[in-house]
Formats: sequence, C-alpha cells, structure tokens
Amino acid sequence: MIKIGGVKAQKGERVIGFLEAGKMANGCTLKIPFIIVNGKEEGPTLWLNGAVHGDELNGSVAIRKVAFDIEPDELKGSIICTPVCNLVAFQARHKLSNFDYLDLDQQFPGNPSGCHSERIAYLLFEQIKNNASHLINFHTLGRDSLARPYTVFKLVSETDKEVLEEVENVVRVFGVYLNCKVDITIPASELPGSRMGALDVNCIKNGIVAFMAEMGSGGRFEQENIEIACQGIKNVMNYLKMIPGEPRVVKEQIIITKREFIRCNEAGFVFLNVKPYDFVKEGSKLAYLTDIFGNTIEDIKAPRDCYVVAVRFDPVVNTGDLIGVIGFPD
Repeated sequence: MIKIGGVKAQKGERVIGFLEAGKMANGCTLKIPFIIVNGKEEGPTLWLNGAVHGDELNGSVAIRKVAFDIEPDELKGSIICTPVCNLVAFQARHKLSNFDYLDLDQQFPGNPSGCHSERIAYLLFEQIKNNASHLINFHTLGRDSLARPYTVFKLVSETDKEVLEEVENVVRVFGVYLNCKVDITIPASELPGSRMGALDVNCIKNGIVAFMAEMGSGGRFEQENIEIACQGIKNVMNYLKMIPGEPRVVKEQIIITKREFIRCNEAGFVFLNVKPYDFVKEGSKLAYLTDIFGNTIEDIKAPRDCYVVAVRFDPVVNTGDLIGVIGFPD
C-alpha cells in the first residue's frame, strides 16, 4: 500500500487525491493534485513532478497522459505523479509564486515554518523522500525561449558513486539528443540563486536517482515535446523493468558539461542565425541586434565551439535580456 496524505492506493489500484498546502486570505485551501498508480507486483517507485515553475506545461501534460495510459495490472512497482506542484504560480501562469516571489526549485528540502514556497517544498519533499526510488523533475525554458528537449543531471558531493552512475544511466535511457552534465561541486554562475536547493539535488543527496527533463518552451503546449516526454518516461520504466519492452532511444546522444546563458549588452530587436540543436564553431555569429531604425548595434558570437540549446523567441530585447543558451561538449 502507498499512502500520500490521507489517500491510500492498494496494489493494483490507480487513485487521485490532493495534498493540502496552506490557505489563502479568501478562505480557499491550496491543494496539490496527485495520482498514484500502484502496480500489482513489487518494483521501483518513480515520482514524476511537473510545474515546479508555474508556466512549465509540457511535462505536466505528459505526466497526466502516462499516469492514465499505464494499467496497474501491467505495472511492477508504482508511479506517483504531481503534475502541478507550484499552485499559485500555475494559477498566475508565471514562473514564480506571487505570494513570496521565490524560485520553488531553490527551496528544497524546505521549511515547515517558512514562507509559502519553503512550506510547499517541505510538504512535497517529505512525501518524495519517504516514497520515491527515482524522480524526474520536468521543466521547460521560459516563455521567451524556443527550445528542444534536453536533460540536466548533476554531480553532487558526498553522494554514493553508484547513485551518480545510475543517474547517468537513467538519463541516457530517457533518450533525448542533448544531455547536460553539471558538476555542482565546483563554483559556477550559470543562473542566479542557490543550486543546492533544487529538487533533483536534494533527491540525489538522499539516495534517490533524479534528474531534470527540460521539455521545450514555457507557457504553451508543444505536442511534439509532450510526446517526447511521454516516450522518455516509458523508456525509463522499460529500463527499470516496471513495464515490458525496450527503451526507444535516439541513435546519437551528446553530453555537454557546461551551459552558458548568453545575454545582450544593447537593446532593440534581436535576429537569430541559429536554432536549437545546431552545432556552431567558435566565432560564428549566433545573433545580431538592431536599433529601432534598423542599424546593427551588436553582434553576438559563439565564445567557442558549442551546441545551441535554446534561442530567444521574443525579438524585443532590453539590455541584459537572455538571447540564448549554449552548451560546450565534453
């Protein structure tokens, strides 16, 4: 039997429920929806988490689809699904909750006496820590980005070597072309904020095999990327012998060991010369900016040989706006 909150799932059952996660001033109760599919036979417990940022939707749809496609009678082990965990941000269709403007994916393992995002992180992680053997945390790039699927898996200090090796194994069978291996034991400045507060990092520290699946762009449904996410989940379940069959993995996979977030120094309109998954040589022009009159005011070039992970979708830019994400090969 699996119990989440007050909801129980016996072997061979699929159940839905809600975790109470606080209240709003108007008296409404915040509830995290979840789905449990508990197989008839023993096996791993795979936790699928979505919308840790409120505008990351592709993974949420894929999670829901898989949760109702898999029959409990055919399942070894269990899957536990939280398609939308950042309730307030999801309601606003925004990355962050407007209750506290914190990044939920920097608040784990959470604080039961903290602010709203810290409490959500604590509530969710306590359930994950007590139930999951494996976890996929689904993300997308932002609304302003155009991206194709890639994964992020992390080297975490003071972690069993076997756990880290299995993380990479699971990432590879998830089966997308680009995979980013991030060593968080060394200083880096990819993005502002704490890397140690991420859900996948805290899972790995607790012996749970976990990684991030970045499934395209935020704020919209991208059917191709949703299907890739569904296949990736099933690939992992094939690998873990939770369902019959063999993983369907792309023939070529690239490992990048560092990402760089490219930002503009000028402002105006941006024109892209590259698209996601392109390989570009050092010095190649990634993009250029013009002012309102059409004069070129900035060229943005590749600092060295790299793969393009994502590019900007919105052509209107201010100083410091994100132009694209690139990754450097291993």
